[in-house]
Amino acid sequence: MIPILYDQSEKEFTSGGLGFLADCTSFRVSEERNGIFEAEFIYPVTGPKYDLIQERAIVLATHDDTGIPQPFEIYARSAPINGLVTFYAHHISYRLSNA
Repeated sequence: MIPILYDQSEKEFTSGGLGFLADCTSFRVSEERNGIFEAEFIYPVTGPKYDLIQERAIVLATHDDTGIPQPFEIYARSAPINGLVTFYAHHISYRLSNA
């Protein structure tokens, strides 16, 4: 599945959101039992959706064999290196711990 970018206020995830992040060069999810559940993806600064990728935006992506998409909230980004930026996101359930 190509990750889909959504606004931070999205709750339904039934539309195409702000768009598909087809230009991602990498998308990786780390999940540990009773531990972290985070995503990391690399996107080019020349990509058509680059300006829309902001902190607190949501990325919907599949991460395992079930094929069930999961929402991840972007919380940080790296500086551009060779025209590529790494974005870091944690599972949307982390919002509950920051309420």
